[in-house]
Amino acid sequence: MQALYYELSVLTKAVHFKNLSAAAIHVGLSQPQLSRIIARIEEGFKVVLLDRSAKRKSSWTPIAFEMAEIFDRTTRRMGNELEGLSQNNSVGEIHIGTLEGLTEFALKTCQICFEQIGIKKITLDIFDLNELNSNFLAGNLDMIFTSKIPGRQKFRHLIEIGSQVLEKIQTNKKFGVLSSFEYSRSNKGELESYEHIFVSNSLAVRKSWLESVGGIGWIPSETRKGKTKEHEPVLLIGSELLSPILWQKIEVST
Repeated sequence: MQALYYELSVLTKAVHFKNLSAAAIHVGLSQPQLSRIIARIEEGFKVVLLDRSAKRKSSWTPIAFEMAEIFDRTTRRMGNELEGLSQNNSVGEIHIGTLEGLTEFALKTCQICFEQIGIKKITLDIFDLNELNSNFLAGNLDMIFTSKIPGRQKFRHLIEIGSQVLEKIQTNKKFGVLSSFEYSRSNKGELESYEHIFVSNSLAVRKSWLESVGGIGWIPSETRKGKTKEHEPVLLIGSELLSPILWQKIEVST
């Protein structure tokens, strides 16, 4: 497949306008030129970027916005990495994802990245396990704090930095209190054993429910350094695209 960097850069600008004719005016190309660029991307990736059912004003398809977002995110990330090389190997910005029960470790690492490594901006988002895995594997996150390795692949940047114990709460047999991940993994028989099922991707919400109403559910203990009996690991995993120099600094500091 031929390189389509220029074409994708044009698409990234064009999708900000509602149709092809409006985009052509603002990106500095004639409509036929822009149409040919879009056609090259469609041919190269075997996708449909324009809904041409309307004769006069074709509109963008969802995949056009998704492709533009991926390209924009990738080029910004590359820019950050290259800028870091020109500034004594520092990195300007990283995006971290974490399970809610591991925020203590995540916050400490953010502080280390600011104070000891010199990162300018950190975005820290909380996800349930399914969302965390999918966002990391899709390349949307630079690092994650998790208790499960995403997928089946081996990661070059991975350290076990602590542990936690899952504590089973059993205060009201009427209610099953589950995370979104737990619910998706539960079998039919287990779910049918509860009179009611309460599902939330928020650990704080599940804790509050168990304290105020009661139910049956698993709540992680406080995280700690080292391993304990029947522990769940606290894992820090870095993206394969993460700067090796940055990862080395984090590994030494955590």
